[in-house]
Amino acid sequence: MPTVLVVLVFGMMLSGCASTWVQKDADWMNKKHVPVLVGHYKVVSDGGADVIDLAKQVAGGHSFGDVGMDTYEEMKKALAPFGFDLKTDKRRAKKLDRIKDFKTGNGQVDALLSSLTCEWNHPSTSNREFHRIMAGTSLRKQVVNELKGKNKKEAFLSADLKIEDQDQYLLFKRYRVVLAIQILDQKGDAIFQAKAQGFTSLSFLRNPWSEKRIQKALADGLKTMQTVEVKPKVSTFSSL
Repeated sequence: MPTVLVVLVFGMMLSGCASTWVQKDADWMNKKHVPVLVGHYKVVSDGGADVIDLAKQVAGGHSFGDVGMDTYEEMKKALAPFGFDLKTDKRRAKKLDRIKDFKTGNGQVDALLSSLTCEWNHPSTSNREFHRIMAGTSLRKQVVNELKGKNKKEAFLSADLKIEDQDQYLLFKRYRVVLAIQILDQKGDAIFQAKAQGFTSLSFLRNPWSEKRIQKALADGLKTMQTVEVKPKVSTFSSL
């Protein structure tokens, strides 16, 4: 009996508690090649900067921003089967900004700062997220009105990727990645919502910042997102 309990607990810890799900408005279910302006995309990690990883970056390795851009490309590919074609327009997206980004003007230094803070915002999108604004509020419409261009069929995306540093079985560590996405139409109504999660493999004592580890974890989550049942209604009470 004790052995069975240990196995059950072990399985629960590996599987995690969050789920992957997708919601798409019924009127948009069969639409293809919908142009979507990415108004906001951000990647944050609570793992903190690692001296060894920073040293690798200084020596020419991947920065936090490099990993962030790669995850954006993965998200872009994953949304294509749902009928959405993502694009960026820095001029329009930056209209949402209220706080000026802190930049030194030196690309290498800025990349290192991003790695130190474990926070990266897509350079062609706003630093202001809008995928957690309550449904039915005027703020959603204000956001859309700021982002609108000439294309009346265009939609607007806000998303973030959170990378969580997790301890496992006292001596092991892993990252849990959680991607939250919401797409609004021209009226400010949500037509698509999704959440995907994945896990890196376990690492002994130290949790190294590896582009391949993060990419694989995200790829696993996005793969699951492609297979879950798409609910033909977007909930007004988002759990993003």
